[in-house]
Amino acid sequence: MIYSDNLLRFDLFQQLVEWLNVSMRDHRKGRHFLETNALLMENETDRELERLIVAQVEDKIEIKQQMQHLQALLHDVHRRGNTTADIREAYVNTYGGFALDLPSWLTELEEQRTQLVRLRRPDRTTKNHVRLLREALARAKSDEGIAPEVIAELQNELAYTLLQGPHPASQTEYIDMLEQAMSCHEAALQVYTFERYPFQYAKTYGQLGIICQHYGVASGQKEFIERAISSYKSALWVYNRDTFPEQWTMLQTYMGCAYAYRGQDKAGDNIEYAIYCHEMALRVVPRALFPTIWATAQTHLGDAYRERLNGDRPDNLKLALMSYRLALSVFSQKNFPREWAAIHTKLGFIFQYARAEEIEMSTDMNLRCAIVCYEGALDEVYTLESFPVERAATLVSLGNVHLRRPSGNRRENLEQARKCYREALDIFTEQTFPLEYQQTLRNLSETELFLRG
Repeated sequence: MIYSDNLLRFDLFQQLVEWLNVSMRDHRKGRHFLETNALLMENETDRELERLIVAQVEDKIEIKQQMQHLQALLHDVHRRGNTTADIREAYVNTYGGFALDLPSWLTELEEQRTQLVRLRRPDRTTKNHVRLLREALARAKSDEGIAPEVIAELQNELAYTLLQGPHPASQTEYIDMLEQAMSCHEAALQVYTFERYPFQYAKTYGQLGIICQHYGVASGQKEFIERAISSYKSALWVYNRDTFPEQWTMLQTYMGCAYAYRGQDKAGDNIEYAIYCHEMALRVVPRALFPTIWATAQTHLGDAYRERLNGDRPDNLKLALMSYRLALSVFSQKNFPREWAAIHTKLGFIFQYARAEEIEMSTDMNLRCAIVCYEGALDEVYTLESFPVERAATLVSLGNVHLRRPSGNRRENLEQARKCYREALDIFTEQTFPLEYQQTLRNLSETELFLRG
């Protein structure tokens, strides 16, 4: 009997290790393995898996996390009832609709998308990526054999991908893109319900919140900021701090961003709450374990301190500068060019508008630092081919610095400002960005007036 028990335990251990290895490489193959190995449904599996997780050394944190996700998946299978259908639902809940079987044409598309992601150049690949997803979604909707969960996943992927590329070529296109993304997430939520797929429900609501936040800022419709906050709160019903520190932290810092944009009658209180959210996120997520999330929270904290109404202004600006510099210790130009450039424009903004006594440098030194920050973003990342709209906005900021710079050769400064405004107006046209066009045109007219005088 002892021999039989030991043999059974050894078989279980072998199957468990194989399932872990297969699942970490391919979710669909892992699901198939679990469906065809009933021994893994035994209660002893969880105890064996716990032993394996504990045995993992701390320098293999990523593997340990994957094993913990699979342990949670097993718990979900047991909770649902241990049938094949329950296994499939648990996999969808954990990994999304693409954990189900896909037709060959969709598998080929998935491989093409993987290649695009590996290039790590969303400025160049997003258009193709979006086109592939649109074509796949249209074809999947017309195929009765495609599971609704697969369609929901395509809708979420399309919405997410739409936001990864450069700013669209006009404000109208940007608003339209955000509306499309919102519609995609809302359609996915018809399938990813709280009762059946709580993890995907939370993931989708988190992404929907980000879309609503962008839409509220772009359109000026404050009710969408409130909707963003509501979406984040819906996601937090599932993503608690102890079990999902990564997701909880991202939601917490995006919640802070929404409160900072909220304004209303108590703008100061909202920014204070935003700072609280970002600082809470940074207390929970260690830099070593989640460096990009940590850096994102630092960036958002810098934004909040920059806009803070309470407290001492010089202290707030120093805290903002410190947060941005900490974020740059992760967001390097090589590996995160878009984030690197965005932070440099934020630094440039502080140097541009800070008074000499606020950051203990002369006005001219502040402006020279702003020029270095803006030119760094323009020269290294915001090219006309990759990020035209971001380039135009940064050119306007750089032109404003040259326009108000008191030292140096005044005429040369004005010539630099005029050059920046004219280049920006090639992108900020009256048809594409009417507000930015009018403001830039006024700045150009003022500059040319000074040059004539």
